[in-house]
Amino acid sequence: MFPFSKKKTAPKKDKTPAEYERMGRQIESLYHSVYPDRLTFYKMALLRGVLGGVGGVIGATVVIALLLWLLSLFDSVPFIGHFVDTVKNTIESGTQN
Repeated sequence: MFPFSKKKTAPKKDKTPAEYERMGRQIESLYHSVYPDRLTFYKMALLRGVLGGVGGVIGATVVIALLLWLLSLFDSVPFIGHFVDTVKNTIESGTQN
């Protein structure tokens, strides 16, 4: 038998309403232990959103810069060269304004 093969497990039995209620109380107590008040929760959500947005913008900028640098290496290729020149002229005219 392979070491990473799935083990056979017993079929899952349905939980009782009391067990679901107990799990709900555990989840609620976990939530209150991490975020003691709503203000803290909203601060963390705002910070997470802002950092995610800034990270996305920086990542997209790096990817586009690398893509343009890669395209600049293909200046002498017949069909791609014209496209690269057009992109360069567009970028240069945008930075002059």
